[in-house]
Amino acid sequence: MNMGPKTGKHLISKGKNFLEPSSRNTGPVASAPIWLLILTMGCGAVGLTIISPSLKSVAEEFDVDSATAQFLLSGYFIAIASSQLIYGPMSDRYGRRKPLLIGMVLYAMGGILGVYAASITTLIYARILQGLGAAATVSIVRAIINDSYDRTKGASVFATISAVMVIAPIFSFISGGLIDEMIGWKGTMVIIALAGGLSLVSNYFFLNETNLNPMGKIVPRLLISEYYELFSNRLFLAFVIASACSVGIFLCMIGFVPYEYSRLGLSPGEIGFWFAATPVGYMFGNFITRWKAQKWGLESMTLIGSIICFLSIGLLFLMTMGELQNPFLISFTGLVLGFSAGLVIPNATMGAIASAGRLAGSASGFTGALQMGFGVIGGSMIAAVGGYELFHLGLLIIILMAVLGVGASLMAKSIPLSETARS
Repeated sequence: MNMGPKTGKHLISKGKNFLEPSSRNTGPVASAPIWLLILTMGCGAVGLTIISPSLKSVAEEFDVDSATAQFLLSGYFIAIASSQLIYGPMSDRYGRRKPLLIGMVLYAMGGILGVYAASITTLIYARILQGLGAAATVSIVRAIINDSYDRTKGASVFATISAVMVIAPIFSFISGGLIDEMIGWKGTMVIIALAGGLSLVSNYFFLNETNLNPMGKIVPRLLISEYYELFSNRLFLAFVIASACSVGIFLCMIGFVPYEYSRLGLSPGEIGFWFAATPVGYMFGNFITRWKAQKWGLESMTLIGSIICFLSIGLLFLMTMGELQNPFLISFTGLVLGFSAGLVIPNATMGAIASAGRLAGSASGFTGALQMGFGVIGGSMIAAVGGYELFHLGLLIIILMAVLGVGASLMAKSIPLSETARS
């Protein structure tokens, strides 16, 4: 298997060519600089959490309650999840470069609008605009990686880049609090505008088009047919469900584990210290992916990570039921959980996209939307069963997601080679 840039990949699924050899450029595909992809993902990730420490300040300035201020986060997340379904097909038909540049324009405009927002409503619209723009970085960068590398090398590259998706939100959360204290919450909007502008200029000058055979204008009838084609691909479904379960668990744990730390008497600063183990574990898992993905394969890496995730959550549940939990044990479990996510997310994500052949952009968009959707659905289920008050009930929901992830990983592992991508 060639580990360098792609030279005409095609995919066989259920005896059908998802990408005919004649429809793909047979010469070397232009690959985007990794530093540029890291910069683009990092700039897009800044907007996830940078305003979180300022929610109280925003609520006080506009005289609204905390629930209303939370729309600054939920509006952003809904926009970034749903619009990936648009960017994916757009990048298949019009190339990767133009939709990405459009997204960066929207992202920067959202930052500028936020700076001049005179009401909470305008600020919420600004955050939605930022989410619409940031979705381009998440969806299209993954498709660019798929264009440029074969599936195992792509997982290794994506592992490097996805580490930014952990580091950037943490850094922006910390810096957002400092900026709010120094110059006020509008300073965070300035940072978003500058990040969008930097990414826009960098991609305009340094990003070459990697989709050398765009499919033409969007036709609704064909779009439905193509999504049916995706959903008929068993390997795609297995990988996308495995990745969505891992991301969903990761996001849910971020949401409700701090409540358990609080019940154990920890201060906000102490919670941050103990919780930092989870992203550290994720970065270590990404390192293992970069090191071993090409040797072990995407299916094996995904299955190993899913099993480790299930075992770590199961252990935490047993400790909780035995009233043995303490900050160290919860933090250690978070470290292992983060490590498992570092194995599953890059491998399953790139496996799903690579399995889609010519529909890589659409696959990337749907994968990203489902990943965030699992986080939202999982969080809602935890809230519905009272998991924020009773920790063990929330863990039961996480265990169910982990079981689903293991099942999907086993399915991906068992699918015959005739249904996998050929490089």
